[in-house]
Amino acid sequence: MTRELTRTGLPIIYNPGEMRSSSEKNGETTRAPKASETTAASIVSDIVSLGLRRGDRLPAESDMLANYSVSRETLREALRILEVQGLITLKRGPGGGPFVSALNASYLARTATLYFHLAGATYDEVFDTWEILEPQLSAKVARIEDRKLKEAAFARFLDYDVEEHEESEIFSDLNNFHAVIAELSGNRVLTLLTQAIDHIVVEHVLEAGRDTIAEDDAMSHDHAEIAKAIIAGRPRKAETLMHDHISEVVQRFRDRHPERSDELVQWM
Repeated sequence: MTRELTRTGLPIIYNPGEMRSSSEKNGETTRAPKASETTAASIVSDIVSLGLRRGDRLPAESDMLANYSVSRETLREALRILEVQGLITLKRGPGGGPFVSALNASYLARTATLYFHLAGATYDEVFDTWEILEPQLSAKVARIEDRKLKEAAFARFLDYDVEEHEESEIFSDLNNFHAVIAELSGNRVLTLLTQAIDHIVVEHVLEAGRDTIAEDDAMSHDHAEIAKAIIAGRPRKAETLMHDHISEVVQRFRDRHPERSDELVQWM
């Protein structure tokens, strides 16, 4: 759905390579990365190259100071950068230190909302993005040939009875359905982007607008039908069902909270 952009925000520029070196262009000065940023990048590179997993401890501070040839202040700032992004956990006290965390798309969502807010983007634009991404992702997952893999992934959604679960559990389970589709896509970029959009949709708008068991039951039914189409290997049907499902969820929200669709996306 195309809408006229009625809000103005900071201009969006496309300038590949801008962060690589200090320069002046069009009257604006760009800067090279700080030492703490390059150190953070080196730590991330080592996490990947060494095959570190969630819960693994990074080297001791003295070892990292020697490995990266930086000051203690620079190293600690680099670690704080990674902590803010949710990539590591800094534990205090004996046995503490920096530990590798799992990738959580909620941190990507938080950073994205900062950019969306400054750009003047609205929740309607987030909804549009959701409606574009997930139907096609559902079709992609439906094309997976391993039926048993899909059956195992969607088993808990096929006969889900909302009356057998606590309210807080229901909301989490219903939204995990979308995360499962993203994970099954086999495309890590799509997984992170889709889950980031899901986080924004759920945490910023849908969580506040949901209030009936009947709606939960309807969502559960939709999920079951989408899952069946995916398991059966019917991409076109899966795409159509997901599109209709998202459209219905969004329309219910717009009907109930018409003032919120045009709200500026909030940071955090």
